[in-house]
Amino acid sequence: MAKPTTIRIPEDLLNEIDQFVQESKLDRSAYLREVLKKGFSADKQDRLLIKYTRGELSQMEVCRELKWNPWDFLAQLKARNLYLNVALEDWIDAAELQS
Repeated sequence: MAKPTTIRIPEDLLNEIDQFVQESKLDRSAYLREVLKKGFSADKQDRLLIKYTRGELSQMEVCRELKWNPWDFLAQLKARNLYLNVALEDWIDAAELQS
């Protein structure tokens, strides 16, 4: 269930939003909920990928939290110009497993 909350929005931004929703024949509250949801999702992705690059989270932890498959994860790293957080020891350990 949605709960009401109050936020302060700069008047010029609110005027722009009102103009947009009026022209598009949208409900302002529904539009703001959707924009907030999209913005929060993007911010969550950014925060988790930063934690991954710092070594605070594993690839699988990020994938689980964001409901991504490993290919989505790699595509997002590439899109954001980030690198896999893999140490030389990880490669050596993986090579030893194959021998």
